[in-house]
Amino acid sequence: MVLKYKEIAQDISHKITDQIFTDKLPSESQLMDMYLVSRNTVRNAVDVLYEQGLINRIQGSGYFVNQPLHNEDNLMNLANKVGMNALANESPVTSKILAFESLPASRELAKFLRCEVGEPVYYVKRLRWTKDDLLSLEEAYYLRSVVPYLNEKICSDSIFAFIIENYNIEIINADEYVKIYHLKAEEAELTGHPIGESTLQIEEINYLKNERPFNYSKTCYFQDDLTLYYHVSNYLH
Repeated sequence: MVLKYKEIAQDISHKITDQIFTDKLPSESQLMDMYLVSRNTVRNAVDVLYEQGLINRIQGSGYFVNQPLHNEDNLMNLANKVGMNALANESPVTSKILAFESLPASRELAKFLRCEVGEPVYYVKRLRWTKDDLLSLEEAYYLRSVVPYLNEKICSDSIFAFIIENYNIEIINADEYVKIYHLKAEEAELTGHPIGESTLQIEEINYLKNERPFNYSKTCYFQDDLTLYYHVSNYLH
């Protein structure tokens, strides 16, 4: 069951996407009346939106919708776990499954997922496009103890959307490592790009709300003019 403040945060997020809220959110009192909830519930919802970088808080003035510095068509907010679907405002993202199987976790993968060597995982390798534009080449692993069932049809769409809806999974935290990566021969052949071409790669571990890692992936991105957006909060200074 989704907590009320998260439902409200999701609804406000949709209203921002649909440009119902374009500049400033209603006041806390107005949001309380709109959703019939307490002030604490509204503030918890606003905290979620702030952590995802969707709004700014200005003391004494209220909550303002963040205005992106770059074209939203090629802007991917890594905090909301929407992934490549965030780039498909006009055309849906389609996938070609290159590999799909259940296999035992290797020693390296077990270290990333903090599981036993040999524990069953799903392995998915896929290319993703919008129209005729190649977006990404992705390799991903999912712990079967957390995600008990996937198939190729599910993997042709948004895997995260499926597991969130069907397995009541909340993806709270992630470790993301962004680097410039040079394509190897097999990757170049699969994508039609030259061997050694520089591309943006994100290596990622996703965690459940109990801090249990359940997904590890490496994705190379080929989208032209792609902008990755992070909202950073630093409380150490």
